[in-house]
Amino acid sequence: MCLRMSLPLAPRIRTSCIYALAVLFAQVAAGSVSAQVDERDGDLAFFEKHIRPVLVEHCYACHSAESKIIRGGLRLDSREGMLRGGDSGPALIPGDAAASLVVSALRHESFEMPPEEKLDQSIVAKFSDWIQRGAAAPHEVPSEQPKPRVDPTLARDHWAFQPLRRPHVPVIDDPELADWVRQPVDAFIAGALDEQGWKPAARADKYTLIRRATFDLIGLPPSPEEIEAFINDDSPESFQRLVDRLLASPHYGQRWGRHWLDLVRYADTNGADENHVMPNAWRYRDWVFRSLNRDQPLDDFIVHQMAGDLLTEGADQAEQRELLTATGMLVIGPKMLAEQDKEKMRIDIIDEQIDTVSRTMMGMTIGCARCHDHKFDPITARDYYALAGIFASTRTMQNEDFVSKWMERDLPSDEIAAARQRHQLIIDQAKQHLDQLTNHANEAVLVKLDVQTLPEKPSDHYPEKTKSEIESAKKSLEQAEKEMPAFESVMAVTEQTPTDLAVHIRGNHLRKADAVTPRGVPARIASATPFSGVDPQSSGRLQFARWLTDDNHVLTSRVMANRLWMWHFGNSLTESPSNFGLQCPRPLHAELLDWLASELIDNRWSLKRMHRSIMLSSTYQMSSRDQSYLEQDPENQFYWRQNRRRLEVEPLRDSILCAGDSLDRRFEGSPDNASSNRRTVYLSINRAALMDLLSTFDYVEPANHIPQRSVTTVPSQALFLMNSPMVHDQAQRLAKQTMENGSDDTSRLTSVWMKIHGRPPSDQQLAVATRFLEQASLQTSVQHAWASLCRTLIAGSLFSYVE
Repeated sequence: MCLRMSLPLAPRIRTSCIYALAVLFAQVAAGSVSAQVDERDGDLAFFEKHIRPVLVEHCYACHSAESKIIRGGLRLDSREGMLRGGDSGPALIPGDAAASLVVSALRHESFEMPPEEKLDQSIVAKFSDWIQRGAAAPHEVPSEQPKPRVDPTLARDHWAFQPLRRPHVPVIDDPELADWVRQPVDAFIAGALDEQGWKPAARADKYTLIRRATFDLIGLPPSPEEIEAFINDDSPESFQRLVDRLLASPHYGQRWGRHWLDLVRYADTNGADENHVMPNAWRYRDWVFRSLNRDQPLDDFIVHQMAGDLLTEGADQAEQRELLTATGMLVIGPKMLAEQDKEKMRIDIIDEQIDTVSRTMMGMTIGCARCHDHKFDPITARDYYALAGIFASTRTMQNEDFVSKWMERDLPSDEIAAARQRHQLIIDQAKQHLDQLTNHANEAVLVKLDVQTLPEKPSDHYPEKTKSEIESAKKSLEQAEKEMPAFESVMAVTEQTPTDLAVHIRGNHLRKADAVTPRGVPARIASATPFSGVDPQSSGRLQFARWLTDDNHVLTSRVMANRLWMWHFGNSLTESPSNFGLQCPRPLHAELLDWLASELIDNRWSLKRMHRSIMLSSTYQMSSRDQSYLEQDPENQFYWRQNRRRLEVEPLRDSILCAGDSLDRRFEGSPDNASSNRRTVYLSINRAALMDLLSTFDYVEPANHIPQRSVTTVPSQALFLMNSPMVHDQAQRLAKQTMENGSDDTSRLTSVWMKIHGRPPSDQQLAVATRFLEQASLQTSVQHAWASLCRTLIAGSLFSYVE
């Protein structure tokens, strides 16, 4: 870092601080990485989910290769056809929805399309959004005749559908590269580098390694004491001991659980049309953290989320509670609660579940086959509805009232059950007391009126004292009933009547095929990984979950191993982490991926063992500063160096709070608001009103599966780091601590650098910072000068990036 203070100080210290920040952000902008996930993947998914189904249902009959006569010369079955247009010109202009004929036609302005009905405004809005974002769609050249849906040879030979076989670890002939190999993963990387005639980058220094490993495994910066202990440990096993310590930390589950929550679209509110708070969603979040902390095997981790409620028989009470809580994964998705067509609501919920499960576990976009056979993958509409039948046989909703309610279940608890029994005695006594008062009062009325039958309102004849006593007894009863100990509830599913579904023609639940499709799994995947079938008396969820996690499943272990690698290196071994279909070419390091998947299975699906295997490798421990092959391989596909990565918003915010020793490290519990100092993973995720901080730093879509966070560099991020009250407060706290504890400026500056950057300052940084403090102190208090320096360091790239 370089803090240039060549400009004269302005009347207030703020000018010099802003100048220093400007220099820092210029450096960040010059060296920043571009988005790590191609946003086009998300746009294509948007097209397949929201645009193509509408076109298929309402437009293809007249405007596709399926049409007997193409009306107006307009083809809408490809992007190229829409751009070319028909008799009235292009149907769409990417980036300009207002000028696109397709939008005005849907609005029934220029034309009235579809002619039989005006589509809902929400559909038109999605078309407008799609066009404004560039109208991304798969490249399909219009032809006069429909093409075969999927080439059967490609479907048969696709790399991801082949049986998983553990590859042999390469033998490296080059003595220098062979000496570099520490773990099997190194041999695969070394082999690829050797073919290029390249050499791997040097090992990163120990300051870099402890900061990298600590953020990777627990999402927090290492403390100065932890850094000092690691630096002073000269043992060859020092890094291994560091990794083991971090894996044993309870903060590990928070860090890696947050990765998982991205995949399964976790949030604390429903979103959609009725953004109700989901008050028990956090129990699922905390279950994820606990499960990963105890290194629950990944196959069990998946099975319990899919079908934990079906595994409770014979389990002790604590395990029953965990199993029920795990199934919250199926319930936490967004739902159109006020949808009055309840059958549509049900199939929409099923579609959302299929999309989440298939992309997360299998790396397949099975949801694209809801309205038609998948355009690119060997997934038919029958495959989709076979899988949909499994979820249709699972109860996700508590009721389907005017505003429907999601499913919640009480957690078993002997302690609470016993407390309820004891409290019921109190309620019974209160009720008995009320009955006695009422009966005595009614008898007195009969005597007073000298009648045999009570009047319609006997209370009108009670004395005031009696009325008061009865009213008091009623309130006591009501209070006792309110104080009845309640069972804890979780969002969870349960079984319902087993149901097979018919194919919905073009995705329309009002138009169904005559025959139902037996529940099952996609046929092409089942041909590679045989499926035992569905128990006719059950939903089939348990069989589906066990099939997903079968050691011979061609996709699940590959998908999970790839995600593990991605979260350690910043990029995926495959082109897309959540789409292993035919559009995903064979990866450059396919054998490494298969070795990782095989190793995951052979290590009993233990994530922590996999962390050790990856992190103890020379590949992981390389420096990210090497520039040797940047021109030949700018995306570092050959892993000739480690990748420099920007912190996600959670560790970034937590690090700011750590700088001032303000981070609240309590575990578990209901979500907090933005003013809380708890770890960011415990802040509320509101789908309809996401916190500005989260959206500013690329956490943008809590309603959908997130394969990988995008990375942007935009002015709002710099403005936050310059102006946020949180940053100012933590900088002031750190400055105060530094002034109180340091003996001289050099020791104080070293302390600040260690706290913020995890390493001591260089001589140049010391000199520049000393000059900054000297000049700043002429205009403001010494402590404010130190606070300005601390803010500048927090705003710099060394703080927000891991090297």
